[in-house]
Amino acid sequence: MDTNRITAGPAPQVGQVTTFYSFDGAGPRSLAVAIAAALLAGRDARTPVLMIDWDLEAPGLHQHFPRTHEGRARAGVLELFEACRDRLRDSSRPQAEDAEALAARVLDGLDWDAYIERIDDSRPLFLMRAGRLDDSYGERAGRLDWDALFCACPALFRTFASHLTRRFGHVLIDCRAGRSAATSICTALLPDKMVGLFTPDPRSLEGLQGVVARALEYRCSHEDEQRPLLVYPVPAPVDACTDARLRWRFGDAQRGHAGYQPQLEKLLCECYGLCSVSLDSYLDEVMLPQVGLVGMAPPLGRVHPGERERLGPVRSIEALLEWVEQGHFPWRPLAEVRLVEAVEALRARAGDPHAPGLVRELARLGQAYLGQQGELEAARRIEQHLIAIEAGLHAMEPLRRHGEPAGDGRDDRVSRL
Repeated sequence: MDTNRITAGPAPQVGQVTTFYSFDGAGPRSLAVAIAAALLAGRDARTPVLMIDWDLEAPGLHQHFPRTHEGRARAGVLELFEACRDRLRDSSRPQAEDAEALAARVLDGLDWDAYIERIDDSRPLFLMRAGRLDDSYGERAGRLDWDALFCACPALFRTFASHLTRRFGHVLIDCRAGRSAATSICTALLPDKMVGLFTPDPRSLEGLQGVVARALEYRCSHEDEQRPLLVYPVPAPVDACTDARLRWRFGDAQRGHAGYQPQLEKLLCECYGLCSVSLDSYLDEVMLPQVGLVGMAPPLGRVHPGERERLGPVRSIEALLEWVEQGHFPWRPLAEVRLVEAVEALRARAGDPHAPGLVRELARLGQAYLGQQGELEAARRIEQHLIAIEAGLHAMEPLRRHGEPAGDGRDDRVSRL
């Protein structure tokens, strides 16, 4: 099977773009992208996942996938936007053509499969490299003027993202570190969501805060870009010591050190116009320790013992995806996230005309509880009903297998709960 020339079919629904950013260091960030992509691609064969290596100065995402080592001559982000630049220079633009139409015309003329490769036959996992790593790569990467591209066609990058989300359910961008025009494209123009990794170095969190604030300010101040941007901060501690991690998170009053959790809560309040938020539940679950990450490969096959340990990278990214995949705010507690997902699954099942009435009733009950203000209390209350209704569902199965009609009175009794 030729894995280098496979065209991804249209995604079952419009996908979303998630940028992974870190102000300093690429190792944990690229690994997080690789693990997240592998996990997402393994969940649904109908939903293709694309990774984009946008760290043109230090490309390395492909190194997490052994089968891609021989593809150094394959085109990627650099060649794609070189082609866009050349097409913009050479095209004669009709006077009435707006930026969106121009961007669509430029991008529609590209051979997308020349820049995208499938890297796993067992799941729909695709990669767009940083570029063709030949002798001219460094010079060509330095010559590409991202600001000039944006000025030539302000809708180019927004339309680029739209093209990809029609073909891929998830687009994960490995964004270069620091601050630059390329960084702004990946954090302000392209994403629906941003995962921001940071280390104990004070410059790391400060740099992330600055990038987040600028991205959200840009979205609010530009009419064409007024789209929501969900931000998910991820601590990446260097020290494996529990005490050191807790001091870093909550602060050390004796030494005058502020913890990162109150800083992040303040940042999110300011960015989203909220009075207060709590990241207790989120930060209890989400962390990407750097110890032992060098050379680690993502879980393309069977997960080995220890990879899902409490502070292991796979377990950490699985926890992160509970919030990110469905777009839950990071200040939503994990119990509430799971409740919402369970109710949504029941609502989908309740749409089946052959579903038991108990399922429809449970979906209605869950939706009613979610509409209350005290959602955590709702989670505790619905748990009691779940136990009773699940027992009723199990009791109905033997009757259904023997052909007893579903409308035997049991559903009516439950509907009066």
